Amino acid sequence: MIISIHQPNYIPWSGYFHKMLSSDLFVILDDVDLSRRAITNKNKIKSPDGPRLLSVPLTNKSGKIKDMTTFDDSKWPQKHWGSIQRSYARAPFWKQYQQLFLPIYENSSKKLADFNLQLIEVIRTVLEIKTPIIRSSELEGIPGQKGEKIVNICKALNATVYLSGTGAKTYNDEKEFEKNQIRLVYQEFVPPVYPQLWGEFIPNLSVIDLLFNCGPKSKEFIPKQVIYE
Repeated sequence: MIISIHQPNYIPWSGYFHKMLSSDLFVILDDVDLSRRAITNKNKIKSPDGPRLLSVPLTNKSGKIKDMTTFDDSKWPQKHWGSIQRSYARAPFWKQYQQLFLPIYENSSKKLADFNLQLIEVIRTVLEIKTPIIRSSELEGIPGQKGEKIVNICKALNATVYLSGTGAKTYNDEKEFEKNQIRLVYQEFVPPVYPQLWGEFIPNLSVIDLLFNCGPKSKEFIPKQVIYE
């Protein structure tokens, strides 16, 4: 059982879906505190003027991710969608996919995690990723912080392999994984280079940049990482 764990980020980059694709079960880590440095509520797209940061305004900046609520104002979803439309209306697959995203922005959930997960579901459907998803808040009584919590989630779900992002090397306790007979594997992902609008290629944008530019071929730019259990 290969498990990976990630916060419910806003229109995530392609590496997020590479990790999902490469796992048997993907855990949405929504019962941890929102980090001020996290990109849970923000990401970049490519506009005619270059990278553009889209940030979802929150009513409070501290608390569990599952409890974060978006600013009660209909203007920000309209502004975000307007920026996405201006950036990708000329993209080859805009007409094919825009109707999948528009209803989510027109009827945006007040809970950040719910809103983000609606978008994640659309994206993974387009990418044909069928990995089951579970929210960590659905798992009762999982104790610990950071690395300890990750190990405990893996134990609760009978993981034999934990697929981790490389950024977690600073707090992953390799001895704890070994002690619990869980093999720790780090993600091997090279951000893809693909046809893109508006001049010189810019990497590490939201995956919607890939989708609107490459359509059904997008999944070819996110190959599954082969992990031997």
